[in-house]
Amino acid sequence: MVELLTLFCKGFIIGLSLAVVVGPIAILCMQQTLVHGFYAGIACGLGVATADGLYGAIAGLGLSFITELLAAYQFW
Repeated sequence: MVELLTLFCKGFIIGLSLAVVVGPIAILCMQQTLVHGFYAGIACGLGVATADGLYGAIAGLGLSFITELLAAYQFW
């Protein structure tokens, strides 16, 4: 039981250290929060999440389009 708890704690610390990468967008959200308040920070974070989701959707749809195109012309 003690080994399981230590393994969980180590995994939690490693996961947390990987998830807390501070990049330029995170700094922008922090700045907006400190300058304009809590709701501006939330709006900035939601905007970033929306943009990332949109970029991911475009990439996924583009890859599926290319895959279908290559499969259609596989004979050639």
